[in-house]
Amino acid sequence: QRTYGKGLVQNTRDVGYNAKVKLTTAKYYIPSGRCIQSVKYEDGEPVHIPDDQRQPFKTRNGRTVLDGGGVKPDIVMEEITDNRVVKSLIEEHYLFDYVTQFCLDHESIPEVQEFSFDDYAGFRAFLQDRSFEYTTESEKLLEKLEKVNREEGYALEDELEDIERGLEEAKRAAIVENEEAIRKLIEEDIATRYYYQVGKIKMRLKNDAEIAKAIELLNDPESYAAVLK
Repeated sequence: QRTYGKGLVQNTRDVGYNAKVKLTTAKYYIPSGRCIQSVKYEDGEPVHIPDDQRQPFKTRNGRTVLDGGGVKPDIVMEEITDNRVVKSLIEEHYLFDYVTQFCLDHESIPEVQEFSFDDYAGFRAFLQDRSFEYTTESEKLLEKLEKVNREEGYALEDELEDIERGLEEAKRAAIVENEEAIRKLIEEDIATRYYYQVGKIKMRLKNDAEIAKAIELLNDPESYAAVLK
């Protein structure tokens, strides 16, 4: 994944009245000569900056790299928790509650290396019982469009209803389409409950797609050399 984009050195100074001021005292640079500090944030998270607005630098091997937004990996893999349905399952505690019920129903589980979660149908039934719902960005835009349609008097009600039904079907399908990612999160949480931090780390290593990709690349000298070119 792209790194967060931290390239500043900061110190604090007391200013009285139980308050401090944080001062940026230095920047640090990586070997290509660039500062990777992100320059734009929203709600504490770095915001994507188009490549044409970032300063290019060259690595020792001659590859072009950009400043102002962390270090971008040569092979980018999707972050599963960026997915809207997955994020909702985490933030609204559905995964936590399901695993709690799982632990009440299972006195023990096998060792992490041998354990796999194989009741995804049960998890889907749990979501249905709990009336799991989440709002997509598309639905937010549709709601605005419906409001504008009413204000401007366009006769688009039937078309908008068709879109709404399509979005609902897509949301239901997302639970199925993201089964692998959701299953991995459930396995990690279960391993953590029974084997604590050690179990969590072992399960993450076992399921980590990035580690698997790295091993695959390092075992393929031709592809590895192509990346470095």
